[in-house]
Amino acid sequence: MKKILLLIILSFVNIINAQEIESVRFENIVKTLKLNKSRIKNEFCTEKKMPNAEDSYIVVIPILVGEYEEDFFTIKNYILITDEKGSIKNQYLDPREITSDAIRLYSLVIDTGLYTIGSNIRAFGLKVIFEGSSRPNPYSSEDISLYYPSGKTFKKVLNEFNLSSSSGEWDTNCAGEFEDETSVIMLDKTKTNNFTDLKIKTKITATINKVVNDDCKNEEKVRTTFKILKFNNGIYK
Repeated sequence: MKKILLLIILSFVNIINAQEIESVRFENIVKTLKLNKSRIKNEFCTEKKMPNAEDSYIVVIPILVGEYEEDFFTIKNYILITDEKGSIKNQYLDPREITSDAIRLYSLVIDTGLYTIGSNIRAFGLKVIFEGSSRPNPYSSEDISLYYPSGKTFKKVLNEFNLSSSSGEWDTNCAGEFEDETSVIMLDKTKTNNFTDLKIKTKITATINKVVNDDCKNEEKVRTTFKILKFNNGIYK
């Protein structure tokens, strides 16, 4: 039953970390970048104060690519660091195209965790969260990319690493099977090419729900895996 409750509340989690861009900052950014406001996906715009720098804000502005339909669209993200007034210090147009369709884009979340990956290099993350629309076949996923400021732009050092995924098939009442994978990124003690190796701990949970004596019972099997991502040719792999 616990698994079913988790699936039901999933649709509310994206509100927690999202933060709209302050209006003056937003207007100055739009003016500087000469953006067409009609091409901005405002509901996914977000910003977060940089914890390790004064008067600095990480800002993400998604721009529509191609045609827009209610149930289908593609975006690219402007990733910026600005001061309080919106003057741009660092600017990067991520080449990744993010498409929302049957598996819909649900949220963009800035992660300012302690990703100290090199000497005087602290990266930040951008999480991209997707959610499926099928109740009998629930699906969700969360990817993260890592960036750090370099000159007036950014270096992207981790590309679309899957932090979590959840999928399953059930009768929408009780009986069904589910699989969840959740990963945590940790800084290892070793380095490759002067960048700290990333240790990935992944918890994999397989759940089977059955009706037993008119009650919904679940059986879980859990296993944990580890792997190391090393920095080679400009990217963690």
